[in-house]
Amino acid sequence: MKLVKLLTILFVLSSAACTQVGHDSLQTRNSEQIIGGKLVKKDSPIARSTVGIYDVNTSMICTGVLLDNNIILTAAHCLTPNLDETFVVFARDMDPIIEDYDLLHKSPNTRRALAAVVHREFKVPEEIRGTNNPANDIALLKFKGSVPKDYKAARILQNPSSLKAGLSTIVAGYGVESDEVTEIDTTQTEDLQALIDEGVAICYFDDEENKERCFSEELSGPAVLKSTSVKIGSFPNPFEVILSQDKTHGPCLGDSGGPAFIKSGSEYFVWGITSRGDIGCSTRTFYTSIQAYKTWIVENSARLTPIK
Repeated sequence: MKLVKLLTILFVLSSAACTQVGHDSLQTRNSEQIIGGKLVKKDSPIARSTVGIYDVNTSMICTGVLLDNNIILTAAHCLTPNLDETFVVFARDMDPIIEDYDLLHKSPNTRRALAAVVHREFKVPEEIRGTNNPANDIALLKFKGSVPKDYKAARILQNPSSLKAGLSTIVAGYGVESDEVTEIDTTQTEDLQALIDEGVAICYFDDEENKERCFSEELSGPAVLKSTSVKIGSFPNPFEVILSQDKTHGPCLGDSGGPAFIKSGSEYFVWGITSRGDIGCSTRTFYTSIQAYKTWIVENSARLTPIK
């Protein structure tokens, strides 16, 4: 399945409008194995606590983490005000379900969204100035019905001091397998603005070359749950962690809201969720620190819990 706008992660250059960002955000072309992940086994703790999120109205796919009381932790940018056609998918392979409208509504592996809470200070990339300012890209989603018997709430890492630069962490999600970025010759392209409006072209202003540069992005890969290991790069602020990925391993579009785990023995502890990254999925990805929002999660989970 080839996609142009179906899956979502909040990328620095993903806005339909031209935006001004740093030159180091640009990667002009990538390999066919940008994720480099492996299919998550059915009995894995990762599979038991990671879910897909699908919005029929926007055709967006995201990833989420199962908490207690039928609540999903995900990225704020994954949710829209209208939850009427938003579903939580409890399946390692989402494709057969989301491609069949009737099955999506009737499948025993799907649950309708009931309510959500988005962080009130959430910011899109264009509103963020520098890495010192967090995006507050975090949200909670309440769904209707019971949790399937094979699923259980994720265990949250209680000691964030164990996270160190250079440490490998396991990331998971339903994102694409390849993300190929090609530069567009703006002098030879007719109706560039239409391509931008449709989300086919992505543009930004290159300060070094003092000109606008535009790119097309071709995404492909099924919406199946995969995981891979990526090293922790840095801690730009108290609320986020940057993972240093390369062209063959790491999160990409569709992995938004997906978990990052630390494994201890046979146990997996979730410490972060996917927020945003650079175009091409080949340099870095920002993860929202769950521990930094512990109080927010507890208070807003309590608000959502009575809803049935």
